[in-house]
Order: sequence, then structure tokens, then C-alpha cells
Amino acid sequence: MTTAPCSSAAAAVGTAAVVAPYEEGGGTYPQAFARHGWRTVAVVPEHRLRPPAYRNATPPAGYGDTVVHRGLRQTVKSLRGLGVSAVVAGGAGGIELAERIAWQLGLPGAHPASSPLRYDRGAQAARLARLGIPAPRGIRTARPADAVAWARSYPAAGYLLAPAAAGTPVDAVECADEARINTAWPALWHAAARYSGSPHLVLSELPGRRRYTVDTVTRPGPDGRPEHVVTGLRADAPAGPCAPGGPPVRVLTRYTVRVLDALGVVCGPATVRLAYDDTAGRGPVLVCALAAPVMTRADEAPRPAAGRHHRSGGVPDLWSPPAVPFFRGRP
Repeated sequence: MTTAPCSSAAAAVGTAAVVAPYEEGGGTYPQAFARHGWRTVAVVPEHRLRPPAYRNATPPAGYGDTVVHRGLRQTVKSLRGLGVSAVVAGGAGGIELAERIAWQLGLPGAHPASSPLRYDRGAQAARLARLGIPAPRGIRTARPADAVAWARSYPAAGYLLAPAAAGTPVDAVECADEARINTAWPALWHAAARYSGSPHLVLSELPGRRRYTVDTVTRPGPDGRPEHVVTGLRADAPAGPCAPGGPPVRVLTRYTVRVLDALGVVCGPATVRLAYDDTAGRGPVLVCALAAPVMTRADEAPRPAAGRHHRSGGVPDLWSPPAVPFFRGRP
């Protein structure tokens, strides 16, 4: 375990640990927290614990301290010594470890045993299906033969092939048929393993063409139940929500709240990608969700095959960050 000292610790109102901040967006945390008087500590897994793509990545500048994670007990001990009272994932790869650390520190957060619900497409779709919440049918597997067999059993107008882990910078691929699934599989399989550490892919029926991103923050309410606040909503594809026939904002936000509850998001930020299909009255369905405030652009649109709602009359084109920093913790 190694740390780097910071002389400004006494002046800070709190200390937040940012777990695995080597992914896209990880460098924005120190500035965001500093605006509210917080200092930040980067928790960086040692090389052998990182996905191959990030083995040689260094944490972005601006962090007051750096803790190298080699084992949970040592990391928690170091963070306690640094006075950490908030934990946030620096990206998709930090969600599971962030929840384990928060749990050990006794900070608010979801139970780490259910962490895949907050970043894994396959686990999310299965959970929604069990609860009767609309979601695309699909299969999570590391074997192309299984994916092709599933497609034969569930004929569809098209399919979406994507890494099981959301938030990885790997484009999903639209597949019209079994041949395209087999053709696209090898490159996507290797890319998923490289960026997420898992070779599992999800093949699902193609969701609606209208795609939206909903940014949220969840906080415990007065009764202890989580309250989900929508902080931004934007269209990721043509024919956005303001176009004729587009979904009302309340429909998207209401569905998002159901998804967050189903996935066990109880505290902190989340980014939710939705598709909207107005055929046969289907409405919004989940594409993927991530319990972090950043998600790569690869999740916005596929590469074609050769509790409390924020009420608004309109939909902003770009994400508007909330007035408080994202964290799992206590001020």
C-alpha cells in the first residue's frame, strides 16, 4: 500500500475516494469536488487487478493522495487513516470495488453482492424481466455458438451485440442475422476482454431507434428510502423527444426511476441509456445502466452492420451537472 501526502487536508470539509479513475471522465473529479470544499484520494488498483487496456494507465492529475489497491483490508485501513467519508467509482471498472470499500467503511451504498446489477447489461436485463419491467430479450455469454442458438430460438428484425460490461469504450454492433453475429463476434469479444476484463457479450433483440441518456443522482430521503433526482436528459439519436411522436419527459423519467429501484441504486450517481419503441405501445426499454456519472460514447449508439422526479417542460441537449458533487458517503 502506498500513499502520497497532501498538505491541504486540514482545509477540506471532507475527503472523497475516487476508485479506478483511469477511465474516461476520471480526471474531472478533483475539480468537481474541490468546488464544494472536498479533497480527493485516487484509489488505483495495482497492475494485475486492472483490465489489460488500463495496465499502464496513470491516475489523472489533481488528486491530493493516491492509494494503490492491492487488497481490500489494506485499502480500507489506508482510507480510514486519510479520513475518507465518501466513495465514488471513477468509471465502469471501479463500481464493484467502490461498493465493497463503501460497505467496509460503513458508508451509505448498495450491497456489493449485487454490484453486477449496476454495470452488467445481462444482469440488468434478467433483473428487469423478473420484475416485469420492459427490457429487450437477450443472452449473456462468452460463446458465439450460444448466441447464435439463442437468435434461432428468438427470431427478430435485428439484434444488438455489445460487451456485457456497460461503460467500456467498445462500440455495440447491429446484427441482421446469424452470419453477422459470427462475423462481429471475434473483434468484439477481444475488445470487451481488453477493456472490461470480461469476455462476456450480450446479444439482444434490437431496441427502438430513438435513444436517450438520463443522468441521475440518488440520495436517501427523509424516510430512509432512496430518492432519484433526474439531473439531465438528452437525445442520442435523431427524432429526439421534442420531435413529433417523441415520448413525453415524464414517461422517460418514470421508467428510469423504476429501473433504478430494480437495480438497487440507493445512493450516488447513475447514467441510464434508454431506447424508445412506440410500436405496439412498448414505450421505453433499458439499453444499459451504469452507477457512475460517466459512460463512454460507445454506449450511445450502435455501429451499424455492413422516487422524485425533476419535472421540466423541455429536454436539454447536453447534460447539466447537479449543484452538489456525486458521492456515496456523508458530508
